[in-house]
Amino acid sequence: GKIIKLIEKGYEGSVVYVTAGWSGISKLSSKKQAIKLREREAKKACKILGIKSLYFMRQEDRNFAISGKQVQYLIKIIRKIQPNMIFTPHYEESDLEHRTTYEITKEACWLAKTSYLPNLGKAAKGLEVLYLYEVWTPLRKYFLKEDITGVISKKRKAMEKYRSQVKNSKLLDAIEGLNLYRGSMLSDSKKYAEVFQIEKA
Repeated sequence: GKIIKLIEKGYEGSVVYVTAGWSGISKLSSKKQAIKLREREAKKACKILGIKSLYFMRQEDRNFAISGKQVQYLIKIIRKIQPNMIFTPHYEESDLEHRTTYEITKEACWLAKTSYLPNLGKAAKGLEVLYLYEVWTPLRKYFLKEDITGVISKKRKAMEKYRSQVKNSKLLDAIEGLNLYRGSMLSDSKKYAEVFQIEKA
C-alpha cells in the first residue's frame, strides 16, 4: 500500500526477489517450472503496483544464509538504482528467510554508501532510510503508520496475482485483516493501514 502511494506521487520503484520460491508450490514436479511460475506471478503483481524493474536473485529456498556473494549482488543493484529508501522485512520476523533478508539488506546498504568495492558501481549517496515491514510476525513497536484505505483494493488485486500462494489459503484475508487492525487504531471508521519500523540506512 505504501509503495502504491509513493508511485502515485511520482516515485519509481524496483523490487528484488531474493529466494526462488519453488518450495511454495507442492503440485509442480519440476523446480524449474515452479520458479518460472512464481516469477510470472511476481511480474503480474508488480505491473499492478506500477513497478517496472524486477530483479530475481533465485537463492535456494530453505537453504539461504548470509554470504559475501549475496551482499555484493545487492550492493550492485543499490548502486545501479540509487534509491533514497528501501523496504525490507523486520528483524523479528519468525521466518528465517525474512530475517536473513533483513541482515543482507542492512549489510549491503551501508557498504553501498561507501567507496568500498568500486567494481560494483558508484556509491549510493542518496540512500537515507530503511522501512521495515511485517509479514508473518506483527511488529511489536513501530514508528510510522500509513493509511492505505484508498489503495487497499489495488493492493488486493496485486496480491491476487500470486495465485499459487493464495488460491488454497486465507492469506489475502490475513493481509487485509492485519491492515484493518492497524487501521482501527487510526479512526473510529473503517480504515486500513500499514505500519513500519524506521532505520537509518
